[in-house]
Amino acid sequence: MEYTLRHPEIHPVNDHVWLMDDNHEATFYVVAGNKQAMVIDTSIGMCNVREEARKVTQLPLICVNTHGHGDHMGGNWSFDKAYMHPSDLPLAQEAMEWPEVQAAINQMGIRYPGFEPIADGQIFDLGGIALQALCLPGHTPGEIVLLDAKDRLLFSGDGIIEHLWLQLPESLPVQTQIDSMRRLLPLRDQFDHILTGHCSAPVDASLFDALLAAAEDLAAGKTENDIDYPWLGNVGRAHPYAENRRIVYK
Repeated sequence: MEYTLRHPEIHPVNDHVWLMDDNHEATFYVVAGNKQAMVIDTSIGMCNVREEARKVTQLPLICVNTHGHGDHMGGNWSFDKAYMHPSDLPLAQEAMEWPEVQAAINQMGIRYPGFEPIADGQIFDLGGIALQALCLPGHTPGEIVLLDAKDRLLFSGDGIIEHLWLQLPESLPVQTQIDSMRRLLPLRDQFDHILTGHCSAPVDASLFDALLAAAEDLAAGKTENDIDYPWLGNVGRAHPYAENRRIVYK
């Protein structure tokens, strides 16, 4: 297979935040302060994310991964280092060993950088804008979200999303997702919109409230409307909570 790099669609969220839509397969972001900029996630690896970020800012770049799945850190190869919660390092290592990734590495002569750890509550000061990393274990053990209180935005990766996957082998119990979200409740009044790992525009922050309520219903056994959910050759269960919104669980 011949690998060819592609270019994401670039959508301004405001004058210093950009949504990068990679072929509708994954979304990454660039947030620019007045001293440096942050790249949040790097999609599946078919974009030179650093070069794409350079289309919107010339500031020094920090790369942060919300979690270790390959569709969120696949493009790390264009950076010298990336930040990730240590609990997801095994997932990232597994993703980098996929045969397709190894083939691309060999063809394009790329390499993946090492990871710097992220701590719960860690602040990334971009100059005029500070992003706070907050642990949200559930989808993966090391999932984080990033709060931009100045812009009232929450970058949520796959941790808070319309279609939440908790059925993966590495996913944690529904109650863990609930506990993680409840920890964020004191900060709920600091964001109006959510930018997920798979979206084409900001989502109203009411998604957080609806998802938490749905997870609590699921944990309480209110599953009479749940349905089978085929995924990657497996079948799980899905808990619908609105049109095109569901929690998939084991």
